Amino acid sequence: MLTSAVSMGQLQQGIDTTAHNLANVNTTGYQRREAMFSDLLFQQINNQQVPQPEGNRLTPPGIRSGSGAAMVQSALRFEQGSVKESERDLDFALISPNHFFPVEREGETFLTRDGAFYLSESGDNTWRIVSGDGAALLQADGTPFEITGQAQSFTLQADGTLVAQMADGQDVELGTLNLANVSKPQMLESIGNNLFALPDVEALDLTLADVLEYEAANNGTVVQGALEQANVDMAQEMVKLMEMQRLYSMHARSLRQTDQMMGLVNSLR
Repeated sequence: MLTSAVSMGQLQQGIDTTAHNLANVNTTGYQRREAMFSDLLFQQINNQQVPQPEGNRLTPPGIRSGSGAAMVQSALRFEQGSVKESERDLDFALISPNHFFPVEREGETFLTRDGAFYLSESGDNTWRIVSGDGAALLQADGTPFEITGQAQSFTLQADGTLVAQMADGQDVELGTLNLANVSKPQMLESIGNNLFALPDVEALDLTLADVLEYEAANNGTVVQGALEQANVDMAQEMVKLMEMQRLYSMHARSLRQTDQMMGLVNSLR
């Protein structure tokens, strides 16, 4: 009964993780999570008091009484997602794993794979390039991209320079599109809305350079006018979901039958 109850709780966490992946199958730049399970401690019961030679036995002697399984990790998987054309000037698809766009929100820097950006008015005839939730896209010098006047279109050059074509026909260089190349992506903390927080490197006795380095965008890392789709394989996630649901049902049935047996024992006179 205890084994079934423990396993059901852990399987529910795995089901929630898989359901979260499926819910974000159409979310731009979403990075899937993978539930990883491990056996809990088990007790070895040596029920053979006198060892007997058993040359034909294939299994180890004794009985192993387990206590269920636990979800030990919900690991982020940063595989490259498929790229879909959007034909928007401010859509940028990352085509290199472990690269992220640095954005700023409320004075803090975050990273994202979501390359859908928009113009947001920040002052009198002044505009910023922001993500869907309002985080400002940062350029190479660590400041947000800002535009004064009305821009008709944008062009990302081969060296990473973002150029705005203004309404008066002039071309204005806005700055260099910066990317973070993360060498240890598993150290990033997901905070929702496709954003990842940087780790506290000082607490880990590391420097920021040990985790990531910034570099200018180029043709080998970014495609303009396209978006990276979620790296979720729907068929694979559905198979995982059905497997965990069946295991959950099996443990629930075992728990119910055990409860019925205990009720039967208690009713004996």
